[in-house]
Amino acid sequence: KDMIHNIAAFPLAIPLIAGPGAISATVLLSGSFQGFAAQAALVGIIFVCLAITYLVFVLSERIDRILGQTGRSILTRLLGVILAALAVQFVADGIKALIAG
Repeated sequence: KDMIHNIAAFPLAIPLIAGPGAISATVLLSGSFQGFAAQAALVGIIFVCLAITYLVFVLSERIDRILGQTGRSILTRLLGVILAALAVQFVADGIKALIAG
């Protein structure tokens, strides 16, 4: 049963990593990073994020064992709160931009 649950969760992670939000954030950030050095720094940041994501994928079973059921539940709730805060911020920024015209 746990194997089926893991298989079902895997396809959900990919759109969150390289989905429209990540692509939009990269495009918006690249617009504010002027010059070659700043663009190179942005590419470096992207590669660091990719490396961290890769490490988390590789070490996911070990991390899961360390966290346990309670740790996973706490982490899920904490990340849900962060996601909700980001959503509210995006909506507020959109409304502010709409009003500003």
